[in-house]
Amino acid sequence: MKISSIRTEQHSGYSILRANCNGFDLWYKFPENVPLTNSADPFIAASLLISMANNQDIELESSAYYSPKLVENLEQLQRIFSHWQPYLGHRLYPVNIIGGTPCEQANTCNDTVSFFSGGIDGTYTYKQKQQEIDYLLFAKGIDMQLNSDALYQQAFACNKQYLAKQGKQLIPCETNVRFLGYKNKLNWGVCFGGGLSSIALALGVKKCFIAAGLTYQNNIPEGSNYITDRLWSNQHTHIIHHGANTRRIDKLKTLANDPDYLAILRVCWHDDGYNCGECEKCLRTMSSLRTLGIHTDTFPTLTDQMVKQKLSGLKLYNVHDLQFLDENIEQAKAINDTVMIKALEHIKRNFQLRELANQFDELILHGYAHKLKQMVIRH
Repeated sequence: MKISSIRTEQHSGYSILRANCNGFDLWYKFPENVPLTNSADPFIAASLLISMANNQDIELESSAYYSPKLVENLEQLQRIFSHWQPYLGHRLYPVNIIGGTPCEQANTCNDTVSFFSGGIDGTYTYKQKQQEIDYLLFAKGIDMQLNSDALYQQAFACNKQYLAKQGKQLIPCETNVRFLGYKNKLNWGVCFGGGLSSIALALGVKKCFIAAGLTYQNNIPEGSNYITDRLWSNQHTHIIHHGANTRRIDKLKTLANDPDYLAILRVCWHDDGYNCGECEKCLRTMSSLRTLGIHTDTFPTLTDQMVKQKLSGLKLYNVHDLQFLDENIEQAKAINDTVMIKALEHIKRNFQLRELANQFDELILHGYAHKLKQMVIRH
């Protein structure tokens, strides 16, 4: 991965930090009054997993400055992610940093930031660390597509108003870092720890919280987790993984005490309305809301009819989502919601049967069934 032409551009109303990454124009956009670093660190963090998957060293121009502390951490990051290859679904090779100039650049920014989009994990982290956080970031291109202008403005306005009531500022930012992975055939789940950290490294803040999605108890290797996130830090910017000690349904239960937050609750990534109410993430959240007895105008109420017609037919394709399903099953049983119990356990059985079929195909048929399915799809 060749990283070149690192530069900061000043435009009317905004600033951009950008670089060429193997022909991909990677950029980070912030309001003009937000100072940016001119370091290679954000681009190194964003490209590490991609470089490992492509078996390419990271090559820097001699004029590019990088943090020796970050490069030291990369050695440990690579060892950890290499052990997780079966979970991540990619062969990962050790890579080196070639070229560049090692330098711990002086940085006077002492701000602490966190990401905020109206979701459960990010809001829980904000509420827990409110006194430490100076301002929050709402990243277009991460939480929604770059071309979803109207929806982004709607969600930003809601989030900004909510935080303003509590004396906190919400800073808009944009980046195409998510698409660097897609271009190289790595999904966001593999490289989003480095991707989110690269935004904080671009800002050069003192501390950045990354909200946990999974718990210590149910952690499954993925791009962001309590083991690796801290290692994206350099000498000045400290990355902190927060909230892995609390299940998501318990986070929602705590946040439900804040009616202002319930009025802006948003989890959907389909960019089809504020919350589409149809995707797995929406239906999962609606299930939690129902079993906890919480109402919010940002979601339709999950009625018995919707449970039977929509929820029960939901298919899970990611083992990570089992934690959230099990949380909802446990809560449904606690309130003896038999309609929900039946639907949720049906979803779980369906997932487990498909997983068994996949294992049989891999161990006995050596992947023949999967190959045959792909041939049918292509034709």
